[in-house]
Amino acid sequence: MTRFGRILNVIAAIITIAFAVLLFYLDAIHGIKLILIVIQTTMSLRGLQAIAYYLSMGRHMVGGQNVLYRGMIFLDLGILAGTIFEHPAIYTLFYISLLHVFTGAVSVLRANESRKIGAPWKLKMAYGIANILLAAAVVISGITADRLRVVVWIYSIGIIYSSILRIITAFRKTGIVYIQ
Repeated sequence: MTRFGRILNVIAAIITIAFAVLLFYLDAIHGIKLILIVIQTTMSLRGLQAIAYYLSMGRHMVGGQNVLYRGMIFLDLGILAGTIFEHPAIYTLFYISLLHVFTGAVSVLRANESRKIGAPWKLKMAYGIANILLAAAVVISGITADRLRVVVWIYSIGIIYSSILRIITAFRKTGIVYIQ
């Protein structure tokens, strides 16, 4: 990662932490709506970015279709977040939980692959397990306690945790691989 990329990662993490702190001060319904707006915007933009990358360079690369598929999935998830905006909060609860379970499962699988080849894997594994536990906490508190405010708080804590890991990753030394 370049020095500029590290600075951008730290700035993005600080903005994300500020957003999470803002969620602590909003009431439950407005907090969930704001979470959905942010998820919709970021996923849609990420999907459009991946599709634009595919159209410009990715189609000429080996495995470039994976970029297109990833972009289509992110765009679909962003649009889905926009469509459940007016539905009851329980749909939002399950949508957010499924996103965290999927992200956690992918991180755990990536950590297992990294462990098998001898690469650093502990941070990825911790991130994956934390995401799965976060999803479980959101579902349990949303259904059993019927407190949407607690759901927003748990989601905010997860955002802060993710941002701290992003800052740690930005400051971690990375080895430079030279191809001879």
